[in-house]
Amino acid sequence: MAFLPFRERARIVLFRWPAIIAGLFVALGIHIVLTAFGLGVVFLQPQPAEGGGIAAAGLLVWSGLAWITAAFIGGYVTAWVADASRYVESLFHGLVLWGALTFILMFLPPSTMGLGMDTDSLPALSIISSVAWFVAIGGLLSLCTTVWGAIIGSRVVAEVETKEAGTYRAA
Repeated sequence: MAFLPFRERARIVLFRWPAIIAGLFVALGIHIVLTAFGLGVVFLQPQPAEGGGIAAAGLLVWSGLAWITAAFIGGYVTAWVADASRYVESLFHGLVLWGALTFILMFLPPSTMGLGMDTDSLPALSIISSVAWFVAIGGLLSLCTTVWGAIIGSRVVAEVETKEAGTYRAA
């Protein structure tokens, strides 16, 4: 291990896994609640035989918004818990959170719903293509919002750290 002079230690990125886990649980909780709300709204109304495509498209859009919202709030929480007041720290925390969140959201739902890769039950190629485009675009948008949330969280942390103790008002 190399010795760093004291003045160079400020450049080291402090990575905090508990902050990633906290942001991940917050993001997963928000995503589950928002997705359940969307499912409840869609399946509350009777579904006509031919009109299911509109409800499916609406549910797909709602799921994307839930993913983006959860990613933003998770990134904010991660930066806040990590006490990341520097841009680079918040960026790395946000990127790792996004990777973990995306992996869990893409890996767990198919395995828990029992969807196998049986060739008799594969959906149409147009549906697979639509879902693939949704995941690609939603993933990029959630990456941006996770990092954005982490950066905003780091700015709040930096602002709180620079305030003097006497400037806070009692509730």
